[in-house]
Amino acid sequence: MPKFIIIGPLTRDTISRDGLVYHSTGGAVYYQASVLSNLDVDVTAVITLSREDEELLNAFPQNVDIIPLFFDKTMKFENIYPNHNPNHRIQRATVPENPVKPENLPDDIESYDAVLLCPLSPSDIPIETIEHIFHYNVPIYMGAQGYLRQLKDHRVILKPWNNFEKFLRFVQMIFIDEVEAKVMVGSHKLDKIGNELSTFGPQEVIITCGDRGAVIYSSISEHTYKIPAFTPMQTMDPTGLGDTYMAAYARKRMETSDPETCGIFASMVSTMKLEKIGAFQGNITMVNERLGKF
Repeated sequence: MPKFIIIGPLTRDTISRDGLVYHSTGGAVYYQASVLSNLDVDVTAVITLSREDEELLNAFPQNVDIIPLFFDKTMKFENIYPNHNPNHRIQRATVPENPVKPENLPDDIESYDAVLLCPLSPSDIPIETIEHIFHYNVPIYMGAQGYLRQLKDHRVILKPWNNFEKFLRFVQMIFIDEVEAKVMVGSHKLDKIGNELSTFGPQEVIITCGDRGAVIYSSISEHTYKIPAFTPMQTMDPTGLGDTYMAAYARKRMETSDPETCGIFASMVSTMKLEKIGAFQGNITMVNERLGKF
């Protein structure tokens, strides 16, 4: 069984869609823990939150080993979907500085098959922590969204990540969406962006494009892969789709080094998550059965 450690903040979320408002546990670590535990991965989650919100941890699967790091405040997000387009989201947030430092991590990092970094703000996982992990010679997979996020009147906006080169030299894979990719590099050609970002360290650059699938560039094969999106049976809850894609891709990467196979698997897992409210609740058999129909 693969063994992963995931690192990042837990959030208290409010989601507004189709006239409905509901509250939930959120954060990339939450969505990824659900994916990985349901896909037969031994998961350890290093999570930042406030002690008064400790009950949010009850939403995690029972087989996830949780290492909570308590701070004064928990990060809060409001995700507003103004129409039926799951790619169109307005975000508001309250973002305290709750950095995960090297001394907060377990001593046996070398025993893990991969480390998934899940920052939601620039201060969540400092470069010193990433460099510390790198010295254990364990693959680092980064969801980079947090490093581009800034707040303007509590509204989340994206700004260029000016020193990303210093971070990417420690990373084997980077996961971003197409808007983040364009903000990072200043180009609109995704294949060019993937190629350029790979020169700074990552062997694979995975760019998700919502209902248009994903674009993956591999510096090993020197090839760009176009991954299709699968049409959902219904669209229920798009929050956490990028996090879901990243976790599913990382899981499949334990079985194959082929980016296309990993991308297609991750695309189906994301589709199945989109069809229901909350985190992914399927399993490998269900995913493979759905893939067998295409």
